[in-house]
Amino acid sequence: MKKILMFLIAAHACFAVCATTYDLDGMWDFRRIGTDDWEWQRVRVPHDWAIAGPFDEELNDNTALLPWVAEGLYRKHVAISREDMAALASGGEAYLEFDGVMSRPAVKINGAAAGGSTYGYLGFTLRIGRLLKEGDNVVEVKADTTKQYSRFYCGGGMYRGARLKILPKGHVVPGSVFIRTLELTGARALIGIEWKNDDGSDGRREFGIDNPRLWDVDDPYLYETEVDGVAYRYGIRTCSFEKDGFYLNGRRLQLNGVCLHADLGLLGMAFSKDAARRQLRIMRDMGVNAIRTAHNCPDPQYLDLCDEMGFVVWDECFDKWDDTAGWTGDTDLEGYIEGVLRSFVKRDRNHPSVVVWSIGNEIPPQTANYFAGVEARRVKRFRDAVAETDPTRQIGIADCYLENIDEYDSLDVTGWNYQRKYNNMKLAHPDKAVLCSESGSGYSDYGYYGDGRPARWRIDYDMVRHQTCGYDRNAICYGDIPDPIFHRIEKDAYCCGEFVWTGMDYLGEPSPWIHWMDGVDRHKYAKSSSYGIVDLTGFPKDRFFLYRSHWNGREETVHILPHWNWDGRAEKVTVMVYTSGDEAELFLNGRSLGRKRKTADMPDYPLEHKTDFDTDPAYYEICAKYRLEWEDVVYEPGELRAVAYRNGAEIGEDAKKTAGGDVSLVTEFDPYSGADDEIFFVRVAAMDGEGTLDPWNASAFSIEIEGPGEMVGAGSGDKLDRTSFHSKVQKLYYGRAMVAVRRLGDGEIKVIAKPTKE
Repeated sequence: MKKILMFLIAAHACFAVCATTYDLDGMWDFRRIGTDDWEWQRVRVPHDWAIAGPFDEELNDNTALLPWVAEGLYRKHVAISREDMAALASGGEAYLEFDGVMSRPAVKINGAAAGGSTYGYLGFTLRIGRLLKEGDNVVEVKADTTKQYSRFYCGGGMYRGARLKILPKGHVVPGSVFIRTLELTGARALIGIEWKNDDGSDGRREFGIDNPRLWDVDDPYLYETEVDGVAYRYGIRTCSFEKDGFYLNGRRLQLNGVCLHADLGLLGMAFSKDAARRQLRIMRDMGVNAIRTAHNCPDPQYLDLCDEMGFVVWDECFDKWDDTAGWTGDTDLEGYIEGVLRSFVKRDRNHPSVVVWSIGNEIPPQTANYFAGVEARRVKRFRDAVAETDPTRQIGIADCYLENIDEYDSLDVTGWNYQRKYNNMKLAHPDKAVLCSESGSGYSDYGYYGDGRPARWRIDYDMVRHQTCGYDRNAICYGDIPDPIFHRIEKDAYCCGEFVWTGMDYLGEPSPWIHWMDGVDRHKYAKSSSYGIVDLTGFPKDRFFLYRSHWNGREETVHILPHWNWDGRAEKVTVMVYTSGDEAELFLNGRSLGRKRKTADMPDYPLEHKTDFDTDPAYYEICAKYRLEWEDVVYEPGELRAVAYRNGAEIGEDAKKTAGGDVSLVTEFDPYSGADDEIFFVRVAAMDGEGTLDPWNASAFSIEIEGPGEMVGAGSGDKLDRTSFHSKVQKLYYGRAMVAVRRLGDGEIKVIAKPTKE
């Protein structure tokens, strides 16, 4: 527990008073309720009680085969000083803040009920001054996921941060501060700040900034101000979704976005700012400039990172308005959803990265059989509640039900999932802003190339191996591979952009290897999706470089696939090159295999989504506009090299070599981790003596940590592997795996991987 002192100036006082914040992250006592294991154990909060497993094929594969459905109890002792109690006795107050507890938390202080919450994705604050005493105080948090419904993994327990604030009389109520830009011209910005005082009165002040430096994706500049002695960051910028696109600071910005779930792969739902920063670094490298928090409220620190790093955010509150939102059915639905929306917006409205509020995702129309559905009156009520809480941003929704088009007249922007449905909205309401809030749903597995590139449309999956092909020609039936979407959005210049489903693989919803898919037996249920452009551990798949070549305008991209280790496996191999250039030449052991150029455009390629699943090679014709391909390259060991060009000038090259000789396990610091991160990631790979990856290696290995560190997760991108993420023995997947480590103190930390038997 950390105790932080802050000197505050009370709004109505002329003397300095002392406030205290107790950081409640760190070690707690924890036990499960109603199980054979009633023993208390020490855990570190943020904590996900299910991520260690074990995986169990009898559990729901939609939620990753993990034991998240349970009840659990957390307990922590907090020592309150005499000075803090004196502040409370003099009219102060104590606030217990939680950033998120999954789910339905009930809090007790010294055995007395203090309150709770229902929606696990949104934090809450309790006033508990009346329950505290000098000296030892016991904080208990009970979490219950037995009534929680989710379409994907949501974890369990105190998975986000918590803190206790003791503030003196005359303080500003935590969470009440609202900072906004009232006026903005080229030479001056007028900033307004509003807050609520502890006596119920309102506070307000205004000030000007000359020649303001605007917050932007390329220059995420943050200002800082103080309210009651507490520092607040804010950004100055304008943003607007218009009928012809999205505008940031007056210029049109195409949204190259991804959807991201709340889990952090190997860490599960337990939030780590370092791991989240690493995730965003990976996305930035790909050329992403926008994040959709699909489909729930993110950790507030995640938005801090988006502020700092320059991502615009489609901030989404709910998946649906039913039990996924914590609604129990025994309260007024509209009143409940409205209340959560107001709390959500109030929490996030000071973040310049947030450019739109999303009130939900893929909510069916309201019918006699589905009460919690969309209707115009209900949408307007929710929209008005959001606008009253924050009048500075636009409001939207993400949907896939075209029946709802005419129900959204009160909204500023609508996002449409898949199949160019945004165009249906544009035709019906040409003055409305539209975007593709979910695009793609492509499938691929790192390192797997099957017996060649799929020829039968996007649903040609390997039902024997339960893997999807790294040639990036697979997608879900209602989705598309990247190339048709690139072309479609390029032609539909009015579309604000896209959010790809998804930036990274996530736990649960393991399509296409899900229980209802024909040919999938229980023993082959997967634990995670295949949608990600990046795998569950943070390794970029080949598809990453296809998006990078199209989106990252700051750096050049040249990437060859597949690997070049095919002895005894293939006589001829299809080779692709993803590059930001317009042409490339391929060399095998120094011999040119020809120079190829991207097709400049395909104006006759259909923009509409194709829905039949018969063999149709024409579907893949658009790939020639965005990638280069050499079919049936005769395999021989050695080096495959590509040199890329733009307008005849060389821009870069990439090479793949055949691994040979002795292979050993090598560890290296993950390049997307920060050198000083408390939680960092280490790559494990099977390499030959020249540093070439052995892509067929599936060896088991053990993990040892030397120095002041501990392993907090390990695994690979193998969706069928049911080894616990907390096991010190793991297996390589196509030659690679990842280890997450927590730094426990100063000094060198070594991560050692040793070959072992399973």
